[in-house]
Amino acid sequence: MTMKITAAHLERRAFVYLRQSTPDQVREHSESTTRQYALAERAQTLGWRAEQVRVLDGDLGKSGKTAEGRDDFHQVCASVGLGEVGAVFALEASRLSRSQADWHRLLELCAWTHTLLVDHDGIYDPNDFNDRVLLGFKGTWSHTELHSMRMRLNGARKNKASRGELRVSPPTGYVYDEDGALVFDPDEGVVAAVRRVFDLFRSLGSAYAVARHFAAEGARFPTRRWVGGSTLGPLEWRPLRATRVGSILSSPIYAGTYVYGRRPARPVLRDGKLVRMRQVTLPRGEWEVELAGAHMGYVTAEEHEENQRMLTMNRTTIETGERQGRPREGAALLPGLILCGRCGRRMQVRYRDDGHSYFCARSDNDTSNTGASRCWSTPGARLDAAIERHVLAQLTEENLDLSLEVLRRLEADEGETERQWQLRLERARQEAARAERQYNLVEPENRLVARTVERRWEEKLADLAELEERYAEALAKPRLSLTTEERARILQLARDLPAVWRAPTTRNEERKELLGLLVQQIALVPEDLPRRQTRAKLLWHGGKVTEATAERPDKYTQFTTSSAILEEIAHLMADHTDEEIAAILNARGSRTGRNKTWTRQAVISARQNHDLPRPGKDSRRASTLEARADGRYSAVAVARTVGVCRQTVHAWREAGILDGVVDPGGRTWWFTLSEEQIAELRKRPQVRGRFERKTVVIDNEVQCG
Repeated sequence: MTMKITAAHLERRAFVYLRQSTPDQVREHSESTTRQYALAERAQTLGWRAEQVRVLDGDLGKSGKTAEGRDDFHQVCASVGLGEVGAVFALEASRLSRSQADWHRLLELCAWTHTLLVDHDGIYDPNDFNDRVLLGFKGTWSHTELHSMRMRLNGARKNKASRGELRVSPPTGYVYDEDGALVFDPDEGVVAAVRRVFDLFRSLGSAYAVARHFAAEGARFPTRRWVGGSTLGPLEWRPLRATRVGSILSSPIYAGTYVYGRRPARPVLRDGKLVRMRQVTLPRGEWEVELAGAHMGYVTAEEHEENQRMLTMNRTTIETGERQGRPREGAALLPGLILCGRCGRRMQVRYRDDGHSYFCARSDNDTSNTGASRCWSTPGARLDAAIERHVLAQLTEENLDLSLEVLRRLEADEGETERQWQLRLERARQEAARAERQYNLVEPENRLVARTVERRWEEKLADLAELEERYAEALAKPRLSLTTEERARILQLARDLPAVWRAPTTRNEERKELLGLLVQQIALVPEDLPRRQTRAKLLWHGGKVTEATAERPDKYTQFTTSSAILEEIAHLMADHTDEEIAAILNARGSRTGRNKTWTRQAVISARQNHDLPRPGKDSRRASTLEARADGRYSAVAVARTVGVCRQTVHAWREAGILDGVVDPGGRTWWFTLSEEQIAELRKRPQVRGRFERKTVVIDNEVQCG
């Protein structure tokens, strides 16, 4: 075999490649490592000088099933490809690679550059046919050996898992007892924190809401690393993230179910190469092992299924035709509830600077849901207002009895929060007491240890003081403590749902959530005859179906104030200022054409755009005998008709003889005047003298005689 080594080979360098699969093998199988290092001496025996031999041991402790992460193997391939290496030494083929693709790639490079491969059995030239066949068999056998070992190990794992005896890292809230059974964590604080997550999700209905609640309280969530067996690992308390909440709620282990094969590893390929292994979550029917009731659960199986349903419904990054989604902060009231009455697809919302609209993205002639054109759309503001009025009209006092349950949950939440605080304080006091005992046990002569233990004791005392300060701040906040009278008042307020709905403190996402509790789905159908409108069919929770309609104007008139609101403004402006009209419209739940709240300027714009001038501001009409729209006359008209001065008219008003109202500007008075009143007033004497100083003069043309 040594005849295969030529002078050309000896002029180039010799690489000695070392590899063992795991760090444990490197530590425990030291003899194998020694044999691999001895290959450097064999290279010198075969003719290479010591300075030509390079030992590559950077891949010790790395698996050979892939070339990913093996820098020394890449160095071997690169140097061989450049023709810098005369021979590559390895204890056996499996040390270089257990992947046939990587092995044959290395053989090709060695054949092109006339590089030899040397193992403990002999010297091989990849350009020699017999050697090439033998090297190919060695690579295949190395790959087969890896597969065989994996099959034996996985078979043993699956067999043990089928009995529920395979131990893996237990989730937070569980530990293994001495018999290997999965039981609750002995730390009451850990158990209470896990139960708190499920209780909050039951009331809040969102993983993000649970995480925000923990953050608002400054609460932490435990993490305990498994060290194997029944030995408890160190306990750490960290901020709770929404992703952690989702994993807890999704895990069937918390429902008392033992599972195996729920999250297998799948290869990730990039440019035809294996980059990494990624865990994927399989649907329930594809789990390899599922043993219900294998251990104690934090929730029942039914509650776990309900949690999965809520998590699925809360998702917003999946097909809109299947899920409702969690209410969000946008101005639209109906996202997630409305379905297209034409095709059954869930309609989407689109926001623009001038408002929002609902649309169905499916084409009329497209059955694959990929059409570019849209089925139809409708303005959102008018539809939201119509649905809001319809829902509030359907709700009567006898249909609302939710307040007692809300109060009970609030009080239970307060009690659980107090229990969490007490557990955290108890744990902090125990840690401080333990640090004090450790300090007292240190010998005075051992100053270095004493200083370290004393510093640790001071840190625990500081943590306890900070926690007690935060607890005092929490106690200073208002707590839920209601008397019988206050409870009755809250019940009455809860029954007045329209007032709660329109309250300024009610957020739009809260209105959406409340609407979702009442209505299951809303199907929308466009109608063009006899007028353009949208017909909505509401399916209530409980099975009842009601109908509502909303105007569906075109794009030029969709933001126009409705005729009903304009009539209301025309009626109110006779006796109210623009600010008062805006407040009244907002109290009644009316919205502008762009679905915004009313302001003074919005009322003025509506009057001006629709030619609704204030009668009290019409100086021409106030100085003539003409009556305004509601039939009232100015003081000038009454004075001229009866034949008296205006001071007399205002004196009759103050005496209650005439019915008068002042215009919203506070200057012009308007009176009702009938034929009978004219005849009666002409018989009354004209008032002079003492009323002159009290008269509000509007027009100097009329003076007392």
